[in-house]
Amino acid sequence: MARKVGRSGDGSMECEICGREIKGRSYRILVEGSEMTVCAKCKDFGAEKPFVEIKKLTLKKKSKPKVEPIEFVEELVENFNEIVRREREKRGWSQSELALKIQEKESLIRKIENCEITPEPEVVKKLEKLFGVKLMEKVPEIKVDMKKSNITPTLGDVVVIKKKKK
Repeated sequence: MARKVGRSGDGSMECEICGREIKGRSYRILVEGSEMTVCAKCKDFGAEKPFVEIKKLTLKKKSKPKVEPIEFVEELVENFNEIVRREREKRGWSQSELALKIQEKESLIRKIENCEITPEPEVVKKLEKLFGVKLMEKVPEIKVDMKKSNITPTLGDVVVIKKKKK
């Protein structure tokens, strides 16, 4: 039957070579590549492993960055892609011709018209100027009276409120 070595149930250490209780200092040695905890009598059976003190790391608390409130001033109109396609076709231009006129890639025009991407504000401004249309609209500020109920609104609640105001 194998004896358990190392820490015994009462918290004392046992030598991993001879099995005796380690009284006083224990030694960490390397015996044929294995690290062992041994008593003073068995420490010469291997090379003593140098003691490496592990310092406790203290982490500095980072201050939370200031969060600026997000203000939505303007957003794209709901059917911006249809407006771009209609205005382009009204003038008889291909997607590549429109791309050349606003100095963008044809693939960008295709993705805008297929509503695959939301164009960057600079591109929207170029399209508005070229076609003479408004693709951005002011977003009305939505005020929710929280005093009437102690329930916080969900995103769905806010969307319903916005649609009712239109």
